[in-house]
Amino acid sequence: MRRCSSAFACSFRRLPVCCSALLCLVGVLGCKSSEKAPAAEGAPLAAEPVRFQFALPSEYVPLELRGEGSETLRAPPDARLERVADGFNVEAGSEFALELRLPAPPAAELPGKLEGATRVVQEPDLVVFESGGGYWFLVYRELVPEWDESDRRRVACGSAGAVAAGQGGGRPRVFSRPAIEHMVATCRSVDLPRLE
Repeated sequence: MRRCSSAFACSFRRLPVCCSALLCLVGVLGCKSSEKAPAAEGAPLAAEPVRFQFALPSEYVPLELRGEGSETLRAPPDARLERVADGFNVEAGSEFALELRLPAPPAAELPGKLEGATRVVQEPDLVVFESGGGYWFLVYRELVPEWDESDRRRVACGSAGAVAAGQGGGRPRVFSRPAIEHMVATCRSVDLPRLE
């Protein structure tokens, strides 16, 4: 065994061993303290965000709201259109029920929050809420005809009961996530007639 010529040389030779031991100790203590931190603070874990994909099914067909040459949207082939005082209701089965308001109610804005509902998605033209074990939504769009860019038309479209709920009244129906995805895509498909 070699003897060190000086105290400094001996200390220098043992440095890698000491550093390795120190790093292991710090690592073990760090792992234990990070395991205890959430329990000690009592902080709830963040829920996984709800993910939506708003895409129109390929089988959806154009539906004219006021007859030939009027506003259109894409809806299920079996959709029923009902004219109401301030717009239209569109239904197809138990998982597709929309209300369109043309024009949108005065001072219509997307609500940031509503009592008894949790906002799960917000985009510039859309808000989706979760309540009562399902989802409901509102879309506000501005349609501009090709022939007159100064004629801006606001449209409110939402799941059944959502437009009234967004204005502070009534309770909307709730739907499954896949139903909401299809209905939002339908609302975003509302369009004005095109010049030929």
